[in-house]
Amino acid sequence: MKLGIGVLEKMKVTHVLGITFLTAVISIGATYLYMDRSYENEVIPVNSSSENEVHSEATDKEEVVSTLDYSNGWEAVTSSKWIDVWGTGEKIEYPNPESAIQEPLTETYLQDFIQQMAHQKIIADEKEGSIMITPKRIDNLKQVIEENKELYEHAEIYLDVLNRWGNGNFSTVDYDHNVVMYLQHSKDTKGIAKGIASEEQEIHYISKVFSKEVDEVFGSAEK
Repeated sequence: MKLGIGVLEKMKVTHVLGITFLTAVISIGATYLYMDRSYENEVIPVNSSSENEVHSEATDKEEVVSTLDYSNGWEAVTSSKWIDVWGTGEKIEYPNPESAIQEPLTETYLQDFIQQMAHQKIIADEKEGSIMITPKRIDNLKQVIEENKELYEHAEIYLDVLNRWGNGNFSTVDYDHNVVMYLQHSKDTKGIAKGIASEEQEIHYISKVFSKEVDEVFGSAEK
């Protein structure tokens, strides 16, 4: 069966149009896919960079956080107050009379005060109470000892420690702390000082335990 020339021409035109349409569809699809991938390639690095910056900031913050445990290093407020007002005649009002600090100060309390002051500068697994170190508090404890030497069996040891501290020398503060623990016959090994805190750690400890912001600390641990 033979087709007319007109029919063949129409078929050719239809074939050409079909190919043209298919080519256009493929071209548009490929262009869209390319643009979509290009967009993803542009977005991913930006997000990645942003995440890296956030991670970097988080890392920087983690680096300055103290490794010194302060979970048990609560401030011994009453003990601190007692040392501050000693010799002034001011009386402390105790919520519970049974918790009143005895006067003259007993050796047990004196040992506790020295240890609690040392907590600011040492590294230990556990700490029970902390007294912020100040030159005035060191001087007051020294005077307490000087005026009541007959009450303290190890008065010279305490004075030796406090004299060095008063001069800003904390190079053996961890040893000082442990000596006093030994004199108390303490069996609590978790409270033993394992080292001396860095200045950065001590500043962080002061901030967390005493709620005070300081730029530098009193004394030095350098030998």
